Amino acid sequence: MLLKNHIMQASFAHLIKVYTAIISVMVVLATTVFVAVSIRTYDAEVDQAENTAVVQIGQMLNQNQQVAAQFATQITSSANNLPSITKYFTSSISDYSNYAIDKSIAGSPYFFWPTESRQFFTQHDQVTQVTLRLLSQNKVFVATQDNPGGALYSAKDVHQKFAINAPLINQTTLETDGVLSISFDQHELKRQLAQIRAVDPFQIVVRSDADDEIFYFAGKRVTTQQQHDLKRALASDNTTMLQNYHVTKKRLSSGDTVTTVLNRQLLGRLIIGHVLPLILLGLILLFGLSVGLWLTFRRYQHQFNTIVDTVQAVSDGNLDARVPMNVRPTDLHTLADGINAMLEEIHQHIYTIYQLQIAQQEANRKALQAQINPHFMSNTLEYIRMAALEANQPELANVVYSFAALLWNNTDLSSRTTLKQEVKFIEKYVFLYQVRFPDRLAYQFTVAPDVAGVEIPKFSLQPIVENYFVHGVNFSRGDNALSLKAWRENGLVHVRIVDNGRGLTPAAVTAVNQKIRQPLAEDQQQSIGLQNVYLRLRDSFGDSFKMSISSAGEQGVTVDIQFDDQ
Repeated sequence: MLLKNHIMQASFAHLIKVYTAIISVMVVLATTVFVAVSIRTYDAEVDQAENTAVVQIGQMLNQNQQVAAQFATQITSSANNLPSITKYFTSSISDYSNYAIDKSIAGSPYFFWPTESRQFFTQHDQVTQVTLRLLSQNKVFVATQDNPGGALYSAKDVHQKFAINAPLINQTTLETDGVLSISFDQHELKRQLAQIRAVDPFQIVVRSDADDEIFYFAGKRVTTQQQHDLKRALASDNTTMLQNYHVTKKRLSSGDTVTTVLNRQLLGRLIIGHVLPLILLGLILLFGLSVGLWLTFRRYQHQFNTIVDTVQAVSDGNLDARVPMNVRPTDLHTLADGINAMLEEIHQHIYTIYQLQIAQQEANRKALQAQINPHFMSNTLEYIRMAALEANQPELANVVYSFAALLWNNTDLSSRTTLKQEVKFIEKYVFLYQVRFPDRLAYQFTVAPDVAGVEIPKFSLQPIVENYFVHGVNFSRGDNALSLKAWRENGLVHVRIVDNGRGLTPAAVTAVNQKIRQPLAEDQQQSIGLQNVYLRLRDSFGDSFKMSISSAGEQGVTVDIQFDDQ
């Protein structure tokens, strides 16, 4: 037994190793696939973020370029506008005001530069600063949201970043008389860029065709050192300094250049951070599955050992051994329940056979006791029968003959008989009752020829008829009746015994039908009774045997029997 347990434990340990290896390979492969897909997906998101950012920046720059170009065109649309602006640069504000009024009186459209600047700011709230430089002047006009009318400043004091430039072309000479520079609010564009997925590690720089920086954006994952590295490289116009960076340059339709810079180490850390949850999830899943598998196999091993120990105990002769059922419902629980049911049925069959053997031995003993001198009893009864005939008493002679036949049948130790012989024996038994109670009992027995030779256990129908005379008949009545019919239908032998004696209540019918299917009690040693009939016929004909008892109510009981004799 110890060797068997050791072999079983080794088998379970081998199974655990095999399944753990299979699960590990599957989890590792699945995790690898998910990590690879995640990396490719993140790379695609990074590329998409870069392209989306360039597109949005290009659209915004085109819009701003159009605004600057339209304002420059508006300024130079009239030949009198540039001279008026030049007058603004060289005169006091009062003299310039009088100049603008005089020009208007003379028939020219009214043009007052501070007013034009204010209107431009009113129409374009995204503009933060307007700077106008005339090549012929040393001063610079500067207007802001706080001072939309503007003022003149020394050129060396004016430093405008991130501006869109538009030339002021004289419509008369077609020469460039100045430059209009407009700065736009970049917060909205930066906010839109910050909302792009996977844009966090990017730095984006936009430079004009004149190599002026007009826009800069840094994602929230960009460090100060990375910003410093980019500014130093741009200041020296040497992008080879950015060896640890991925640099991409794209030229826009406006002529501006967009440079996207991505730190490779930062990208690597972001990718690791992106796939690390998948790796941790894979490890946790692998650990959880391995532990769960080990616990499951351990529980199965314990339950299986219990089942094996129980079966071994039964094989050693302990028929009362059963598999403990204090386990949770599993497939082994179902197996254990089935084994217990099988052991219980085997135990019941063994006990039933044992009881039947005891009952048979008791019947044999009683039969032997009845065979004190069968020839003496037979000769004596035959003498009485002959005497009755000589005395002209044929009915008495018939009674003596029937009684002698009953005695001979009881002393016959054979265990089986034919259906016809069993019915003949019952008929003699009933005839003796009819002799005792003439005109109070009628009976009719019919056996179809095709079932007359069917073999059945001896005394398997007589107890049913005897049960009627013990519990059902009422000889104070004159209409007692009993019928027995045997026939074949649909390949099955049918036997129906019907009487009109005392009936059974529905509860009593249910109780009797349940009782006949129960095993013999330990103190039940007689072979007479409905339980004995049921058990003997069931053992003879197996699952095809069926027996049921029914009652019409207060009067009559019907016993139906069917079985397959093939």
